[in-house]
Amino acid sequence: MTSANPLVTSATTAPRPAPMAQPASNPRPHRRGMMHSDPENCPSPVDGVCPGHPVDESDTRPAPAPPAPAVNGSNNKKAKGKKAMDSSEASKLVAARISQLELDAAGEKDQEAEIEREVKKANRELHTQTSRMSDMQKIDHLHKRCSDLLAEMKRHERESIKNKKRGDQLQKEKDASRNELSKQITLKEKLEKLCREIQRENNKLKNENKTLTDNQVRNQNSWDEKYSALLQKLDDYQEEKDNPRKQVVDMEMDELFKQRFKSLIDQYELRELHFHSLMRTKELEVQYHLARYEKEKKAAEAENARSRQLNAQVQTFSKTETELRQQLNVYVDKFKQVEDTLNNSNDLFLTFRKEMEDMSKKTKRLEKENEGLKRKHEATNNNIFKMAEERTKHLKEIEDLKKREAKLNGIIKQMQQQGRGIAPGLANNGENGYAVGEGELEGDESEYDDEYEEDEEGDDDGSEEGEEEYDDETEDEGLQEPQPYGPERPPPVTATTSGTPVAASTNGHH
Repeated sequence: MTSANPLVTSATTAPRPAPMAQPASNPRPHRRGMMHSDPENCPSPVDGVCPGHPVDESDTRPAPAPPAPAVNGSNNKKAKGKKAMDSSEASKLVAARISQLELDAAGEKDQEAEIEREVKKANRELHTQTSRMSDMQKIDHLHKRCSDLLAEMKRHERESIKNKKRGDQLQKEKDASRNELSKQITLKEKLEKLCREIQRENNKLKNENKTLTDNQVRNQNSWDEKYSALLQKLDDYQEEKDNPRKQVVDMEMDELFKQRFKSLIDQYELRELHFHSLMRTKELEVQYHLARYEKEKKAAEAENARSRQLNAQVQTFSKTETELRQQLNVYVDKFKQVEDTLNNSNDLFLTFRKEMEDMSKKTKRLEKENEGLKRKHEATNNNIFKMAEERTKHLKEIEDLKKREAKLNGIIKQMQQQGRGIAPGLANNGENGYAVGEGELEGDESEYDDEYEEDEEGDDDGSEEGEEEYDDETEDEGLQEPQPYGPERPPPVTATTSGTPVAASTNGHH
């Protein structure tokens, strides 16, 4: 209970490191000693340096900061000390950087001068080698020298590329180590803060425990004195009881004394129980704080492991990022090729679409023409049907006319047999008229037959030829004149026979 934790004590008394390490190339001035881990126990520290301990001259790490102030110090003093420390460290870093830049500039000048000397030396050697050679030997020698220099230059270029890659890798590792260092520093500061809090609580518990022990000792002494006085009184009372004196006993006082003594014993027992309960609570608090410390310690270790794991993941992610970027570049090139192909296909599609539009227009025009031809074909069919009906009608009329003609011929023959003759000229005219009428009727019938056969055989000629034939037929029908049926009437002209006029005879009469 009274001893402090050594881990907490060492953590609180340890010096706090600087926030950022200086580069390895920056030299640090030599110190007379090194920072002692426990400045309070150092016999004679001078400026925070123990002269009794040796120091490594090649150590390039920055000087550690002075130890943290006491726990009971004020926050203002801490802030002022920290600001002063940061400003001094910043000035030291700036001065070191300036000196490093100056050294780099001087080194570059020295390197340039050395390169010039090497070039002059090589030129002199080349001149001495080629001074005693012929022109062809000089050309061969210079060609060989150039090829050697080119090979050496290529080798140096490859080495420089490798060194550059290695430098980049080292820079990445350096950045990663710096990040890790900063994380470790922040974690260390958190742990130091936690240790200070635990130390503060431990000191508080120590003070409380000390006060409790003092109070306990004081109470114990007071109770011992009271008990000794009480025992003395009891001894006196027992002695008086064993050797009673002749006196009057006050029973009321005796009873009152018994009651008070009993209440005193009860109060003492209650006090003991209360004290034990307080001690138990303090022990539980101490156990709780120890468990909390262990828990925080495990959490810090887990955080360190997690940070290392995350750093490994970051490295793997960076590698995968570079690989994915390379794949992305490849995909971009492929996408450009696909885009060019798509542009060509779009041009082809546009031309194909234009051709399709032209074809659709042409098909629409052909459909319209087809519909017109269909209408014409239907009209032609209707005309053909009408013509067929007219033909049947004309055939019937012709049959009727033939029957009438036959009847008229029979009547004429009967009239001729009865002695009713006809004038020779009129008879000839009548026969001619009948012959002409029959011929015309036969001609019409043959025309209808020919047209019907042509329509049946030549459907390929189209509706236009049918319409033209129909128009011709209608024109012929319009030009035909109605023929008279039966014998013609004699004209009102007088016939001359042997120079004398003869009256026209009708039906054999003069």
